[in-house]
Amino acid sequence: MNWRVIARKEFEDAIRSRLLWGVVAFVSVIVSMTFLIPLLVPALDSGVLAALGGASEFASMLVPVVALVAAYLAIAGERESGSLRILLGLEPVRRTVVLGKFLGRSAVVVVGLVVGFALAGVVALGVYGSLPPVAFLAVVGLTAALGVAFVGIAVGVSAAVATRSRAMTIGIGLYLGLAILWDLVPQGAYLASAGSPPGGSVPAWFVLLQGLSPSGAYSALVMAAINATDPAYPTATAAVEGTVPFYVEPWAFAVVLFAWTVGPLLVGTLLFERADLN
Repeated sequence: MNWRVIARKEFEDAIRSRLLWGVVAFVSVIVSMTFLIPLLVPALDSGVLAALGGASEFASMLVPVVALVAAYLAIAGERESGSLRILLGLEPVRRTVVLGKFLGRSAVVVVGLVVGFALAGVVALGVYGSLPPVAFLAVVGLTAALGVAFVGIAVGVSAAVATRSRAMTIGIGLYLGLAILWDLVPQGAYLASAGSPPGGSVPAWFVLLQGLSPSGAYSALVMAAINATDPAYPTATAAVEGTVPFYVEPWAFAVVLFAWTVGPLLVGTLLFERADLN
């Protein structure tokens, strides 16, 4: 059995369990609602690009939930139930199982996000009358990349632990740390170094710290993508003091997102290969 067979089975199981359709419904409803917020709050910019940026901010918190729920039991669940031994009895090596699970669950999340955003895009088009295609496609692609990164994290954790409860506990902790509470890291570091909260301008290392989480890197890349369509839209480096160094340019945050995708998978695979499944 090769990784293609495992990935296909994961995807087909998600369709049968209605996980995929749940992702589509959840994403389309939430993103559609965020497109409407600028129109409902007079103090906010009511332009379509501002709405797209707002949708991405919600996505940076919600997509990790979708990805983690879709993938945190990919291996740990079967390992605890004993069905993983049956799968390994069909002679795939353990790293093949991890790769197949990752690709299958990633496909579920990516398809769900793309279809959900497409449906929300129809709503945005009807409400605003236009939807810049390049900016919209860039945000959808980056959102899919964020989803894949958190699938990589979830599958890596699932491969590294032996029980559902451990996978769930670590998954919740990573979500809180990487998607919800990460902004406290640069804020705290700045407060410790400067003795006061950050003001209108910040040093480059502050922006770098913001972007070292998957959600932070995603937000920086989304801002750069929308800025490419409308130069008036702020980027993550807009408040940087002086010359913007290379390590806070968009490619650096793309590297961060890639590292979060691959790193946990590699660590999880190494631990899984050494684990005693008996």
